[in-house]
Amino acid sequence: MRHGSYEPAEDTFLLADVIRRYSNKIALEIGVGSGYVIAEICKRNPFVVGTEINEKALKEAQIRLKSLNFDNFELVLCDGASAFRKRCFDLIVFNPPYLPSERIVDRNVEGGKEGIEVAERFIEQSLRVISKSGSIVFILSTLSNYEKIMRMLRKMNFKVRKIGKRKLFFEEIFALEVSKIA
Repeated sequence: MRHGSYEPAEDTFLLADVIRRYSNKIALEIGVGSGYVIAEICKRNPFVVGTEINEKALKEAQIRLKSLNFDNFELVLCDGASAFRKRCFDLIVFNPPYLPSERIVDRNVEGGKEGIEVAERFIEQSLRVISKSGSIVFILSTLSNYEKIMRMLRKMNFKVRKIGKRKLFFEEIFALEVSKIA
């Protein structure tokens, strides 16, 4: 962790792997951290926006993207997707903190009591700014109450499917794709 941003780890690499199948989208990454995932998104999509609440991490991501010669991105200092108008993105990507914790000490990895509280907030914001035919892709862990999120989304008439997973020492992390049922 250089400036408080989340350093790329197994969940980062999983997210980067699964988003390689998405191209030609107007995309948003919530919480760009070091810029590793947004760089992958920039390779395949014409315009990408990244948000981050940590100003130093945002600057780090900008340096990374510029060093890779990307010019198809905009970075915004804000919380989640709060700064955007309705239905403006075709793809939204995030790797929220997802480990359960009674008291959040490390905001990079701890997602609240059930491990899904941050993810729920990002999903709520994403549902407002995703296009009708868009997809939301994010990471969760078997250590969190991920079933609750899946039930909530299905109840709201969204298709939810696992599109990738990695078995780790004490958990399984997986990528979910959420899209509106046609």
